[in-house]
Order: sequence, then structure tokens, then C-alpha cells
Amino acid sequence: MRMIRNRWAFLLIFFLLFGASHTLAAEPETHGYIDIHNVTIFLKPGYADVHVTYTLDDAFRFLILMFGENDVKNRLFSMLNFENATLVRMDYDSADLKVYDTKPVYGDGLYWFPAHQFGTTIPNLTIISNQSTQYLQNVSKIPSGIVYY
Repeated sequence: MRMIRNRWAFLLIFFLLFGASHTLAAEPETHGYIDIHNVTIFLKPGYADVHVTYTLDDAFRFLILMFGENDVKNRLFSMLNFENATLVRMDYDSADLKVYDTKPVYGDGLYWFPAHQFGTTIPNLTIISNQSTQYLQNVSKIPSGIVYY
């Protein structure tokens, strides 16, 4: 009798978890367990430093601890959509990248950061150069490039 109760309890827990995962999957969450909050782009001579802050669902923090951070890295690169970038540092709530998409122009120490299409909507985007600071909200692209020193 006790064995039958344990089986029923196991089946009940299994179906509750299975049903909850399908309910969560039905929501229009395009990037799963990661939500980007802020992206700051520091324009430097010949490259850009990118700092991104995000949150990870609590359930996935344990899995990342066990299996590594490669999936988080891949999702971040997909969401930010920089082609020529390297990961400098990453932890549970932020990451730093170095982006080499900038190009020198006119040979006078001027650089061009091209227009950019993100892979998701960025709630808060800050672009900092030695000339100015731009604050943008809810953007999915930088429509025109930026010339800077």
C-alpha cells in the first residue's frame, strides 16, 4: 500500500512539474531564462567596451554552476548581436565584452561605430564617447553610426 502511495505521489509531482514547464514555455519569452536590463557602450579608439547587466532565473543559476556558462554566453552574444566581439568577463548578473566593429575614418584620429541591430529590445542603452553621452530606452537598433574621437 505504501508503495502505491509513493508511485502516485511521484506521478503527481511529475505531472505538476511537466505541466508547469509547458505553461511557462507557452509564454512569449524569446530568450528563456535571461533578461537584459542595461547595456553601456564605451567608445574607445579602435574598439568599444560593452557592459551589460542582466538577471538569470534562479532555477538556472544552479544549472550554470554545474554545467558551465557557455549557454549564457551564447544567448548574450545572440541578444547583443555583435559580430566581432570577445567576452572579457561574465558573472551571474553582468558581462563585459570588447567589440572590434569600429573603423578609423579620415585618418585624423576619428573612428566610426556603425549602425547596429540588436537581437532583442534593450530597455536602457547608454553610449559614451569622449564627446558625449547618449541615453536611449527600449531600442532594438542603433539606426545610424557614430563618429567619435
